Amino acid sequence: MKFRTLLLGGAALAAAASPAFADDAAILKRLDDMQHMMDLQQKQIAAQRDEIAALRGALRRKGLKVPPPTEAPVAVAAPPPLETRVAQQQVAIDDLVGKFTALEDRTRIEKADRTSISIAGGRPTITSADGRFSLSIRAIGQYDMAYYMQGNGARQLAAANGPDLSSGGNWRRAQLGIQGKLFGDWNYYFNYDFGGGASSGNELQGRIQQAYVEYAGLAPFAIRVGAFAPSANLEDATGAGDVIFLERNAPSDLSRSLAGGDGRDGIAITYTGERLFASLAYTGGKVADSSLFFDEQQAMVVRASDLFYSDNDWKALVSVAGTYLFHSGDVTAGAGSAHNVNFQDGPELTTDDNSLRLISTGAINASHAWNYGVEAAAEFRNFYSQAGYFQYGMDHAAAGSSDLAFDGWYLQGTWILTGESRPYNVANGSFSNPKPRVPFSIDGWGPGAWELAARYSDLDLNDNAGTVGSALPAGGVRGGDQKIATFEINWYPNSALKFALQYQNVNIDRIGTIPAGFGHGVLSNAQVGQRFNTLAFRSQLSL
Repeated sequence: MKFRTLLLGGAALAAAASPAFADDAAILKRLDDMQHMMDLQQKQIAAQRDEIAALRGALRRKGLKVPPPTEAPVAVAAPPPLETRVAQQQVAIDDLVGKFTALEDRTRIEKADRTSISIAGGRPTITSADGRFSLSIRAIGQYDMAYYMQGNGARQLAAANGPDLSSGGNWRRAQLGIQGKLFGDWNYYFNYDFGGGASSGNELQGRIQQAYVEYAGLAPFAIRVGAFAPSANLEDATGAGDVIFLERNAPSDLSRSLAGGDGRDGIAITYTGERLFASLAYTGGKVADSSLFFDEQQAMVVRASDLFYSDNDWKALVSVAGTYLFHSGDVTAGAGSAHNVNFQDGPELTTDDNSLRLISTGAINASHAWNYGVEAAAEFRNFYSQAGYFQYGMDHAAAGSSDLAFDGWYLQGTWILTGESRPYNVANGSFSNPKPRVPFSIDGWGPGAWELAARYSDLDLNDNAGTVGSALPAGGVRGGDQKIATFEINWYPNSALKFALQYQNVNIDRIGTIPAGFGHGVLSNAQVGQRFNTLAFRSQLSL
């Protein structure tokens, strides 16, 4: 052990002392000079011995007796005692170990002050050496182009249930922000969105999409405060850059819009395990809400999911979620204000400049509103499927009015032709985009990842709606029934890019009133629904 320590200390001392012998040329010159002097001395000694031998031979020839040459004895110093040598070696070892420890401490201190920079998956990230501080640049850009293939009937229904939808293009999302860690236990996320959002087909002024701090020192629990999108359902928990289609399905989107969605003020407690995810959030209004409320709404949003089975081939997950809106925003100041709630959603495509909602209950004065949903997802290798069912309800504020109930469901699935799978995202309790095994490259013939996807959704906002040609029954709501079949081809050249081509068949059934025009008078209790197709393309960058 002492010998090993001596070697380590010697190596450290040699490393530390190496600068003192940096002038190698001078050392070599001195060695050459010393060797030259030794060679001269050896020659002089040899010459003197030859001279002595010659003189001795001359004396012998004269008959003189010459004594033989004697070598002068060389004094050899006695070695010091063993104990002394051991003590001297121990002093030397201690000195070397001390120098090695000092060098190690100095190296560790210098490393602690050194940051690391990475660009994993194209996302720039700066991290301190001890991992307690980090900063990542977050960005997502989604540019959409869409064409609405409507018939002439859309113009006749312009004043009844949506005019001719506007084809064109827009930036669905254009987000830029930072995300990271502070002092080990604190997380933060600040993200700004300059895109159109879900409320308009036009680009808007920049607004807060996420702005929160989170204490994660109680892992697997965390407490989040600020503006964020609380986990309202499985599809909602899937990040905007990871959703399979251009938009989330209408039943899920309606569920999240009640008390969730981007920029929602709130405080949440989350549990994040390897398989179990749970979230409970108290929420208010939205940061960018343009509606004037004298008192903001208040609600609770809860979700739990469990990846109850997982192996190399299979993954199976179940998710339950619910929202309870116990106070809607006041429409007017003072006591007795109405508390309006409106259940509505668009045709799962937001390029239309007018942002029309073809199904809507209209503003209803409700004391409370709620929804709950049950969803499941299963994956077998490169096949993925997901389904969900939702119920929605309102409690009428007016005395004697019956409560309202609506529902919706969806089914969707994908087949990744290149063999990849959709990885499970532990942080959100959902699934993410596939990561190409071989990123796209012309030189290397890399294909990226290719995916075929299909979805069917049905959102029914009718309650005791009656029939076409008949008057609306008392307490009924004719919000409409929207059925959409969607087909899509997705291409992922690498982990940051995605291109999608989507086709939709939209079927809207709704009873309403058609105003006079086009050769007819006012038509009451008529069919004001629409049937049309859409074709859309998206290019996406997500870091």
